[in-house]
Amino acid sequence: MLNKINRLKKRKEFNYIYKKGEVAHAVDFIIHYTKTYRKFPKIGISVSKQVGNSVVRSRVKRIISEACRLNIDRFAIKNYIITAKPSIADKKSTDIETELLRVLKKNNLLREKDV
Repeated sequence: MLNKINRLKKRKEFNYIYKKGEVAHAVDFIIHYTKTYRKFPKIGISVSKQVGNSVVRSRVKRIISEACRLNIDRFAIKNYIITAKPSIADKKSTDIETELLRVLKKNNLLREKDV
């Protein structure tokens, strides 16, 4: 699970990022992101009912959260929302983590030392 300081929680923050942010597309999810005034990245995770029932949605959230937690020091200092697509439901955690890092690198969202 992500640390408290690295989580987006408020609806206002989510709406701002959806409205003003940029978008990066992947096979299994979409990443919305904006710049931030903080000194650390904040991440929100969104999984709709199209992905599956509550058990599947919770599993997907846990896997994405863990992938982000393990690599939080590599993320550029921005606010992110990761929105899962229905195709993510049957993926393994290693595949999801690999895809996340690939998309971040492709869109220059990793810190310079890790690129």
